[in-house]
Amino acid sequence: MRIWSLLPSATEILFALGQGEQVTGVTHECDYPPEVAAKPRVTNSSIDSSQGSAAIDRQVTEHFRSGSELYGIDEGRLADDPPDLIVT
Repeated sequence: MRIWSLLPSATEILFALGQGEQVTGVTHECDYPPEVAAKPRVTNSSIDSSQGSAAIDRQVTEHFRSGSELYGIDEGRLADDPPDLIVT
């Protein structure tokens, strides 16, 4: 089974349940357990989270005003090798 985890806490739970080998895609924010570093990132963010909270707030506001997305998914990977299960 191929599993995509689109929530860092879900990724941690899947690994804790011994399903890490089944995980074939994780978010750009997943960083635990250490084994997740080898998993393909299937999401991206339009927000530069290295900035301070005021700058992040401005970015989010600008994206909402323009109607653009904050997060994206790797649609090519989704089409080429779709998961059997997506956990969100």
